[in-house]
Amino acid sequence: MRGRHALVLSTIVLAHAGVVQAQSADVALTAAQMSAACAPSQVMTPPTPTLHVVGAQDTAPRMLFGPRELVILDGGTQAGVQLGQEYYIRRSYSFGPPPSKTGPRTITTLGWLKVVSLNETTAIAQIDSTCGAVMAGDYLEPFTAPTAVEAESGAPFSTLDFSTLARVMFGKEERRLGSTGDFMMLERGNTMLEVGRRVAVYRDLRSTGVPLTAIGEGVIVAMSDGTPMMRITSTRDAIQSGDYVVPHR
Repeated sequence: MRGRHALVLSTIVLAHAGVVQAQSADVALTAAQMSAACAPSQVMTPPTPTLHVVGAQDTAPRMLFGPRELVILDGGTQAGVQLGQEYYIRRSYSFGPPPSKTGPRTITTLGWLKVVSLNETTAIAQIDSTCGAVMAGDYLEPFTAPTAVEAESGAPFSTLDFSTLARVMFGKEERRLGSTGDFMMLERGNTMLEVGRRVAVYRDLRSTGVPLTAIGEGVIVAMSDGTPMMRITSTRDAIQSGDYVVPHR
């Protein structure tokens, strides 16, 4: 019993020291970088994480955590964790029946945190920012500040290349609709879509004699395991799954 009390006291002191460290080492991101960091992603091979959020020091067990809170990680120096190291907080998205083991998985970013104290087997981290509710069991991946890519909308129709078309798949948590500022993953087919490429979004109204109708504009801001990520820069209607994406030359 005496050993148990000593362990709890040691952990609390460790957490207190971490707060002082975190207050002097926050990393500021621009609004555009914050949005890009919170964008969803897709991977063909789900990661095998080694670090997770497992809980917090509180008067009662909790499953949900928010900005500036201290959380416990299930790894320390033995797992390669270092003081001041930053990580994304992520979760594999699933809804309905279990997804195919061979198909792509949608990854949701819940925020990012910084390690403020640790020992050989455990670390304490402070959540710097959140994109959603952080939960016990969420896994961690090394943090790198995203490159924010912006583009002006309203380019002339003559710059569009209709010879190859991509398709809108879905956005965060596989939502089928998106508006200005949202991120949408694309099925590019054989279309060349690199980061920074401006695109236009068109829709087939399925009306005889009516050509594809312009819906909005966007820019490719990231590639996730070969899947292009578009940020919508302007719309005249909600962009939805199945809409065509046309690259600018």
